[in-house]
Amino acid sequence: MSEHRIYHTAIVGGGQAGLSAGYFLRKAAKDFIILDANERVGDSWRKRFNGLKLFSPQRYNSLPGFPPPGGDWDMPDRLQFADYLENYANHFRLSVKGNTSLLEAVPPLGDQTYWTLKTNNTAIFARHIVIATGAYRTPRVPQAVANTFPLGIQQLHSSEVRDVTDFANPSTSVLLLGAGASGQQIGRLCHEAGADVILAGNKVGNLPRRLLGKDIYWWLYKSGLMTMQIDSFLGKKMISSKGEVTVAEAKIPDGDRFKRIKTSLVAYQDGKLSFDSKKAAPQDVAWPAAGKKGVIIWCTGYRNKYPFLPAEALNEAGHPIHEAGKSPLSGLYYLGLPNLQRPDSSLIGGVGRDAKKVITPLS
Repeated sequence: MSEHRIYHTAIVGGGQAGLSAGYFLRKAAKDFIILDANERVGDSWRKRFNGLKLFSPQRYNSLPGFPPPGGDWDMPDRLQFADYLENYANHFRLSVKGNTSLLEAVPPLGDQTYWTLKTNNTAIFARHIVIATGAYRTPRVPQAVANTFPLGIQQLHSSEVRDVTDFANPSTSVLLLGAGASGQQIGRLCHEAGADVILAGNKVGNLPRRLLGKDIYWWLYKSGLMTMQIDSFLGKKMISSKGEVTVAEAKIPDGDRFKRIKTSLVAYQDGKLSFDSKKAAPQDVAWPAAGKKGVIIWCTGYRNKYPFLPAEALNEAGHPIHEAGKSPLSGLYYLGLPNLQRPDSSLIGGVGRDAKKVITPLS
């Protein structure tokens, strides 16, 4: 018998998905540990940009067994939600080992019945591991396009933005590439700070904040669109057909200092932005404006990577192989991935439901 302490489950990631997994393991009185790269629970939210608000109201931001504070239709900001996660962990005594990054997950070898998790500061042994690192972890920047800009132009990914006033002011021209939720919110904040703004990117489906007197999330959940199983007929159709959809930013600016270009950038050359000509793109646009400093914010999302997992756990694209969160490798599970079981699987309101289905059989 090994002398090492062998946990029932090791959870990798201490955000909403990992804490939800911990809740069900605590209920089942199992020995588990939660590992997180951040120092403090909720830090992944605290590090996001000032002014960020969740798009879902509190009614749909509840983790299992402990609803968030405020009214059903309150829209929390990043700090309020970070504090909610920390309070959740404290309430259920979910011990999170911070400043701990997974370097390699080694499957059971020989007659072993446990995984070995090699981290930056120790080795952890567990019969099950749950990868709950989330859907928004590895920033994506199209380098071929980014490399066409001269070195003197500052470029940031949206995940690196903390306070837009660090770079946005009346003397700057801000180019936001990617017109989803982050692009719209950061674009508005830059405009409010006095900068000229271009928001460029393919057209995004913008749902209204309210419809027929009710919040759009009421309709999405009431209709069942967010909670249908993705392996159902309608679920498969929905997943295969939907493009990027977000809830419309309430105050998209209008006027000379804010320009929306509904196509993608292909290159920057001779002081001009060139856009995809197949999509009724404008003529090359001079940028930055005369006498102003150019700043680029890439709001191009994330393409998560899993270098710590064994190759046999991943497909050719490097994405986890799983069925409803269960890997073909014995003892390996996932939570918080897009469309893991339902359309809301990567959202705050969906991780608890998925965690119950994934964790309960382990108990």
